[in-house]
Amino acid sequence: MPRPTRRAVLRGALGTLASGAVVRPYIANAAATTATMWWAQGFAQEEDISLKKIVADFEKTSGNTIDLSIIPFAPERQKIISAMTSGAVPDLFNANPAEIVALYAWDDKLVDVSDVVETQKARFSETALLSASCYNNAVKARQIYGVPVVSAAFINHVWKPLVEKAGFKVEDIPDTWDAYYDFFKDVQKKLRAQGERRVYGIGFQVTTNGVDPNALFNYFLIAYGGHNVVTKDGRLHADDPQVREAVIKALDYITDAYKSGFVPPSAIN
Repeated sequence: MPRPTRRAVLRGALGTLASGAVVRPYIANAAATTATMWWAQGFAQEEDISLKKIVADFEKTSGNTIDLSIIPFAPERQKIISAMTSGAVPDLFNANPAEIVALYAWDDKLVDVSDVVETQKARFSETALLSASCYNNAVKARQIYGVPVVSAAFINHVWKPLVEKAGFKVEDIPDTWDAYYDFFKDVQKKLRAQGERRVYGIGFQVTTNGVDPNALFNYFLIAYGGHNVVTKDGRLHADDPQVREAVIKALDYITDAYKSGFVPPSAIN
């Protein structure tokens, strides 16, 4: 039986994983039955348990080995940057943050995994495929440099007991955009009147660090009609009056909520 190449091992590993993405950096090693994989530690223990099961199932089915390292979120991000700088890279890592796929693809530091994605293409959403399709400035072409493994939605957590303590019901929450968030300003005011000093009505992340504030801005931008700031053809429409108005509204609402004391002061950190 022929010895499987490292590419074959990795192709099988990627094929078992269903937007974050898992990406493979450029390496020169030609053949091996063990692949090194770095993964960010889950925010819930169940995530790590599930990942270990996926890896164990793959090893059992394929007969190959995955040298898995589960690393806390921020240290893994630093470790990836150091590895790409030094050249001592793993075979697989989850994109942390997702934007690094585009950055490293531009610099021709990742391997095109279009063949892996192609086998499962019908199962991916359009958004997932677009997030993995990045431009390589060396070959002057757009290719697939990551295999999408998760998708996420931006959601609101509502503390029902605090809403009720303020004298409201969850059913009272409006279903239009600004009115929805304004409602929680009123909840905070009522709770403050009752002596609740450490409770804030809105949990916006207004820091400049990480992906969450970027997601928050996009969330508001789309809600205000600015979804065409960049169209599918890759063109920027910053001069579009509708986009410009959406940007202004998004920045104004988030900033005002913070400056007015409805968002915790530490949110800028």
